[in-house]
Amino acid sequence: MKKNNIISTYDLFISMVITVAGTSIFAYPRILGEKVGTDGWIVIILTGLLVVPALYIVKKSIEVNGYKKFTNMLEDNFGKIFGKVIALVVILSAMLIISMEMRVFTEVLKMYLLKRTPSEFIIILVILVGAFLVRGEIESVIRFNEIAFWLMFLPILVAILFVLKGSDFTNIFPVLTHKPIDYLSGIKNSVFAFLGFQIVYVLYPLVKEKRNIMNITYKSLGFIVIFYIIVAVTTVIVFSKSYISQLLWPTITMLSTVDIPGTFVERWEGAIMAFWFIFFFTTYINLYYFSSEVVKDVFHLEDIKVSLIIVTPIIYLLSLYPENIAEVYRIKERFSPYIGLGIMVILPLLLLIIGTIKSRRVKNEV
Repeated sequence: MKKNNIISTYDLFISMVITVAGTSIFAYPRILGEKVGTDGWIVIILTGLLVVPALYIVKKSIEVNGYKKFTNMLEDNFGKIFGKVIALVVILSAMLIISMEMRVFTEVLKMYLLKRTPSEFIIILVILVGAFLVRGEIESVIRFNEIAFWLMFLPILVAILFVLKGSDFTNIFPVLTHKPIDYLSGIKNSVFAFLGFQIVYVLYPLVKEKRNIMNITYKSLGFIVIFYIIVAVTTVIVFSKSYISQLLWPTITMLSTVDIPGTFVERWEGAIMAFWFIFFFTTYINLYYFSSEVVKDVFHLEDIKVSLIIVTPIIYLLSLYPENIAEVYRIKERFSPYIGLGIMVILPLLLLIIGTIKSRRVKNEV
């Protein structure tokens, strides 16, 4: 299969959704509860609205540059050396995201299931499994996304229906009780939940029906926002705003309360860890592929298998850098706004401006 116009609009939709909606969803309700209490859904909507123009700028910047590969686009607009430097910075940010998510996943797995297993062993095992899938390149990643999408969202949405049974729906009140600065703080801390859209730099050039890209992109963002709202509101209904901020991973705690009549399962930790793994692995695989593909192009490597050798140890070392889970969230809170602003706003704006100027210059010369 040639790597040219091979992705359908459906593949684009699910790939964006599952890359963005990773393990952040398990801690996101706590962060919202700490900042704005019962108004978390408002912050989610506001953050989603801010992402809309950013995605439009990204799409236009890629379109103006003729849907070239990410590295080629950077080198054409910023020069070969500076373009490669920018590409490496973007790669590093992607590896930081998946490394922090991997560390969170590892700590949760140890807490609930593998208490005596060293973190290093779990991380190495997950990296090797991911590398096996990524070495199949974009075709394998897309096929994985198609399967993972339904495994992620159908079970968790069904579980939420059982969780809501007997819950106190008055917990979602009152609303609009916070100062504007609180909502701004909530938006700033919500950026990490929308990271992962940089995958479009690789996906957009491969889409068959490019005229539908923007429509599908907005639909994927809408799906993510609605899903986040459902989970955030449900956790508030189940636990109340005063208790939710005391839970490290409210979504996990909420799902552990599931009681399905007639089932023989008494402890749901194993099933919940399966959910967690799928949510983590989808973000991990897609950004792992993104990083490896860009590294391959930057250094003009023949095969993605070679670039995996470069990317893999960096992810491993970054995931072990934080001393504990609290430091992981401090790192995410500190760097997420800058990553989002740099990759989804400043970079595409520069690409759009420079690309537009160059295209007009070419037309004038003709």
